[in-house]
Amino acid sequence: METPDMAVEISWRSRQGRRTDANQDYCGVALRPDAVLCVVLDGSTARQQSGELVRLIARDLTDWFILAKKGMAADDVINQLHEIHKVRSKELHWASASYLVALIEHERPTHIFYAGDCLVGRFDAKAPIEWLIRPHTLANAIETISLDKIASSTLRNKLTRSFRTKEFMAPDMATITDVGKETFAVATDGFWAELKHDDQCRFLEGEAVQEKGSQDVCSALKIRILGSDNESQVSTSTAGNLYVVESD
Repeated sequence: METPDMAVEISWRSRQGRRTDANQDYCGVALRPDAVLCVVLDGSTARQQSGELVRLIARDLTDWFILAKKGMAADDVINQLHEIHKVRSKELHWASASYLVALIEHERPTHIFYAGDCLVGRFDAKAPIEWLIRPHTLANAIETISLDKIASSTLRNKLTRSFRTKEFMAPDMATITDVGKETFAVATDGFWAELKHDDQCRFLEGEAVQEKGSQDVCSALKIRILGSDNESQVSTSTAGNLYVVESD
């Protein structure tokens, strides 16, 4: 890998819940000297092929990114998601997933692409996470409500947008300017909706968090932006649902 323009420190943690038999969360990370792409996915437990879908999307998108041009536009990512949908929807007929893609480029704004209930926020161990977007759920489809109210709503598991094999739905987009040397968290709903603020911090720092009741699968990716004088690092305490690829 050539001398990087930027570097990141990434950690992925995913914990099986008691509510379902399978962990259908997945993470993909692609590292280039000039940019990093991360994708976090949460497969629908109601659709039996969703676990395979999230694995394929993560690998397809990150493998493509490694070979893609420098200075890509946001439309390039959306178009590639559409191409992945064209291929995988022919193979998997009963699958859907929430996802969030973070495209982090050197000295450029960070672009977020999302559909469903995966969220991104600024993380500081001394304060609650500052969530930067809202999920696509029936709970907040008509009016804007707080994330705490969404989390407690019986409608939050009804998604208004996702990666569905029966039709392609373009993701929403958000832009984070002036990223600097910040730390971000990308998480599934089992994290942001079911863990209290203190437990969210402990989980991201790799500490033990007590399970309560019929908790959902809980997964989160911590992304720390470093200077160019560092090397990118990826760590995980979870085997099986993380895919990492680096450019030569």
